[in-house]
Amino acid sequence: TFSSVGRSCAVTPSLPILPSRTLSFAFLNSFNSDTDEVIMLLRSLAFLCLALLPQFAHASSEPLAENVMAEVMKDLSAPYTPQEKLAGKMCLNGASVDGFQGALIEYWANLECPYCDIKEPLAAQQANPNLCIVVRHSPSASYGESVKKSLVYETLMQLSPNAAHQFWSDILPEKGKGVPVPYEAALQKALDSAAISTDSFVATLKNQAETVSKDIVEAQNLISTTPTYIMEGIRLPACDFTAKEIPSALALAKRIRSHKDDTIHELIEIIVKNITEDGTV
Repeated sequence: TFSSVGRSCAVTPSLPILPSRTLSFAFLNSFNSDTDEVIMLLRSLAFLCLALLPQFAHASSEPLAENVMAEVMKDLSAPYTPQEKLAGKMCLNGASVDGFQGALIEYWANLECPYCDIKEPLAAQQANPNLCIVVRHSPSASYGESVKKSLVYETLMQLSPNAAHQFWSDILPEKGKGVPVPYEAALQKALDSAAISTDSFVATLKNQAETVSKDIVEAQNLISTTPTYIMEGIRLPACDFTAKEIPSALALAKRIRSHKDDTIHELIEIIVKNITEDGTV
């Protein structure tokens, strides 16, 4: 897997994986929908999701460029069927992936990693209607509330994408700008701004727990650092692209996937530069 030392947060979970890799959410039906119960529910779901996180390391003794090339070649050797993989999920603008005719991009994030900004991906989504950027979650036991925040975000996305993005911006403001808001206060603000009742939130939350847990399981042998974009099935770790850079990176990934020209070394250079803190497209 990729190793990272630059503008990113390493995913280094410390809890053992459950043998079955499955969760039962039957207990959710016992929860009420007042504010205290919502917080208790989030804690319980976060604990279950954290139990899915395995213990694995990402350090590599290989030279960085060689390691990156090996991982990119591994990605290219596998078929990528995003419509199937992302079925049932939502684009940042609230549109469904199902039936979408444009390009699909995965944005793997940890909602406590300061490099995992929502502003730039959202701006890219708004400026490019032919793109569908889908948030995927790779929380870590290293960050105390990252799972809870993922659960809240996914739940709000189902009820009000605008409220979901505001929640993300509040708990994780653009790096160096603003003070993060505690997630309970940010959640209450989001519920109030979109006039979402606690009943609706709890009912929706119960359905999103499985979504987040599936992301966690998929991330285990796929994602080693956040943020990571996946474009055309190629992982681009530690690449906190600007909104304008995202379409350019996608075009490069498409050329590489289609073998139209030999630009793979350009992509390797971009990834290496981002991992070592000096990346631009």
